[in-house]
Amino acid sequence: MNKIFILFFFLPFNLLSQNDSISINKNKLNLVYAGTAATLGVSYLFLQNSWWIDNKSSFHFDDGSDLRYALNVDKAGHFFGGILVSDVFQNSLQWSGVDEKKSYVYGAAMGTFVQLGIEMKDAYAPNWGFSKWDFISGSIGSLVPLSKRYLKPMKYIDFKLSYFKRSDQYWILGEQQKPQSPPSKYDYHNDYVNQTYWVSIFPFREKGHLIGFSLGFGLNDQQFLDGFNTKRGGSNEYYLALDYDLLQILKNWNTPSAKKIKHWLNYFKLPAPTIRISPNIEFFPFFL
Repeated sequence: MNKIFILFFFLPFNLLSQNDSISINKNKLNLVYAGTAATLGVSYLFLQNSWWIDNKSSFHFDDGSDLRYALNVDKAGHFFGGILVSDVFQNSLQWSGVDEKKSYVYGAAMGTFVQLGIEMKDAYAPNWGFSKWDFISGSIGSLVPLSKRYLKPMKYIDFKLSYFKRSDQYWILGEQQKPQSPPSKYDYHNDYVNQTYWVSIFPFREKGHLIGFSLGFGLNDQQFLDGFNTKRGGSNEYYLALDYDLLQILKNWNTPSAKKIKHWLNYFKLPAPTIRISPNIEFFPFFL
């Protein structure tokens, strides 16, 4: 199983090795290989000793509980994760001299293979299973950097994340579910209660306007454990907010390093006036 998992991660590398472009800086490319391999290896070991620590079972698909877990906010997390993996890999390849369009394609491939590798591991975990919805969400996210580069309508759309610890419910339920192995206090990536995912739209970006609007998706802290020790209840939260076009605000900050910093900072939603429109209406002067 581990050999299959590694193959899924490194297949894009095998494809890339066929590129005979003289513009590629082999030292930089080898550094990209080494850095990516190290990152994937550390991530694998972390997940192996936390998320996948349960005893293995035979391959199986999710039984439907995945659609109840975190009320699909985790799907937004997989989508966002696919974007980041694809974007990091694409930027790394282009930095090493790989053709721009090919680097975007390989970035999307890497994002998809990482998602597939994760689901293949989940498929052998007794409490989980291969989730086609997780895989689809992450794979679609992997296509976002490519689409933003080559599809004009996508240039006006940004996908963002905000996190603020308003509730300890994730840790409380985690300790009740698994008192022998409760979640780490640093397990923020699974704390969907305090995460909000945003789609920000800037229709007048090309005219230099600084303000757009954003739609947010999250989860309240009303979930509980049923008699089968499974999370139930709770409600999705939906938000409408203002957002600031960081790329326009900092448009005069144009050094190569500054452009990279702006690019990555733009994945985080800044505090702004926000209305929660469901499950109940509430106004926040500066929601994070």
